[in-house]
Amino acid sequence: MGGAAYWTREIRKADGRSPKEGAVKRLDRLRGVLRGVDPVVATRAWREVGDALQQITDRYSR
Repeated sequence: MGGAAYWTREIRKADGRSPKEGAVKRLDRLRGVLRGVDPVVATRAWREVGDALQQITDRYSR
């Protein structure tokens, strides 16, 4: 079973159960990818993800 096919299938299944589960699977995938890169790059990526999630939270909490 290939890595890309595994994640695609798992994310699709999680999306079928709920949007939140799909988002959690996507973050799990991102965590796995960022584990192998330079810590500075990983920190910047997590900061950008956090900023994007905060914007989404702000938009839907109004």
